[in-house]
Amino acid sequence: MEKCIPVDRLARPDDWIVVRSRQAREIRDEQGMDARPLPFDEEALRARLHGIYTGELQAMEAAGRTLFDFPDAPWEFQLDMARQVWDESRHAEIFQRLVEYMGAKPGEYVETEILWRCTQAEDPAARVAGINRGLEGLACDVFDQLIRIAQRNGDEVIERAVDYVLADEITHVRMGSKWMRKLTEGDPERLERARAFQEMVDEVFNFRGGRRAQEDIAVDDGLILTIAREARLLAGFTEEELQRLVESTRKSSAY
Repeated sequence: MEKCIPVDRLARPDDWIVVRSRQAREIRDEQGMDARPLPFDEEALRARLHGIYTGELQAMEAAGRTLFDFPDAPWEFQLDMARQVWDESRHAEIFQRLVEYMGAKPGEYVETEILWRCTQAEDPAARVAGINRGLEGLACDVFDQLIRIAQRNGDEVIERAVDYVLADEITHVRMGSKWMRKLTEGDPERLERARAFQEMVDEVFNFRGGRRAQEDIAVDDGLILTIAREARLLAGFTEEELQRLVESTRKSSAY
């Protein structure tokens, strides 16, 4: 089985629609839909939860592929990846139930493939940098915002469910921090390549200024996705790495 399989090879029901993120944005533009997220709107929240649900499916598949693609990696690395597959399967079930709790059903919204595309790295150090530190780090930001949205809406079901998943995500980012550094010990060039891959993923998910540093917004009204500083520190990010991420968001904002 080859590495880095295309997204159209992922197993999905026949009635699901999987599109590129750029295509989804173009459709929104053609329909005159507001590009900004409206997190307190019920329909927008359903779509957000469905997007996270499909993202968790892709995260499960990505961890499984990492386990399969690198059979010569240390046994402890393989154990962490197997654990992550199990965690992501639980997360997918949780978000499927939240989608249903909000009155929707799996497949009712399109699935974008950008998460899966960001996993395509041939080096395990770069793979965990991109997935665990980039994508799972993004999940910390998204879930931190979603918890605040649920608190504002008075929805304890979503608040508690997402808080439960966030605890796992912090663990996943910490695993990525550990293995990115351990797999590149004594090889600073390989470490820099892994970091560069993560930074590419981070820039993609800054959403053209949609993700910001907390200190860069005057009023946190929940509309802007902010960097979950506390969660990322718990997950093994250094102050220097957080500052690099902040600078990345500022570049995207200027763009």
